Amino acid sequence: MEVVSPEGLRQDGRTVSCLRKISCRLGLYDQPNGSSYIEMGNTKILAAVYGPHEVKNLKKQQLDEVIIQCEVSRIAASQGERVKRPRDQRTRAMSQQIASVFEGAIRKSKYPGSQIDIYIQVLQSDGGVLSACINASTLALIHAGVELKDYVASCTASICRGEPILDVSYVETQSSCELTIAVLPNKETICSLHISNTLHQTQLDEVLKIAMDGCQSVYKEMHAVVREYMRNQHAIMTHV
Repeated sequence: MEVVSPEGLRQDGRTVSCLRKISCRLGLYDQPNGSSYIEMGNTKILAAVYGPHEVKNLKKQQLDEVIIQCEVSRIAASQGERVKRPRDQRTRAMSQQIASVFEGAIRKSKYPGSQIDIYIQVLQSDGGVLSACINASTLALIHAGVELKDYVASCTASICRGEPILDVSYVETQSSCELTIAVLPNKETICSLHISNTLHQTQLDEVLKIAMDGCQSVYKEMHAVVREYMRNQHAIMTHV
């Protein structure tokens, strides 16, 4: 199965440097402090943020900064076939990775002695799951009013026949690697880098570059949605 045709097109019609369609929303639920939904192609993620609130386990409390907890789960048919458990070794590893990303992005000293919980549900999985989870978490934290140093924008990339490709689907990762990167886009700082399978060192720079360019595009999409949400909220408030 060809990932990229001789004409330079992928199975879904995209060029090698094209993102899948991104759709996102803020404020889906009233109970969490913040919530969001994001679609990146056929990968669909829900995120909810609770906090800052009192630390549940006082043994873990840090008086000078906030504790960040993350939990990722999957619905039974998120990968097209039923999974036995909503949480497993893979989702636990993702939870730790996402918590680590936001350890560096949240202004933790603003919330001393408290805790922020990020709950993520994978509704549908078609490549770039970790990336989409990070982006959904960013939006949910913004909706919750948690102070961040910057947006955290994430994207994936891979390589096919020596050519880097952006924002890979599940099928595209089966014959190559999947590089997932998260950046602070305004600071142009990498805060997370994860590679599944093998990527030759000589190919890393060009795959990394296309992924970072993708992160900037993802950031613009998310920022536009946040601005539109804020405008709508302002309009509602002025008419109350």
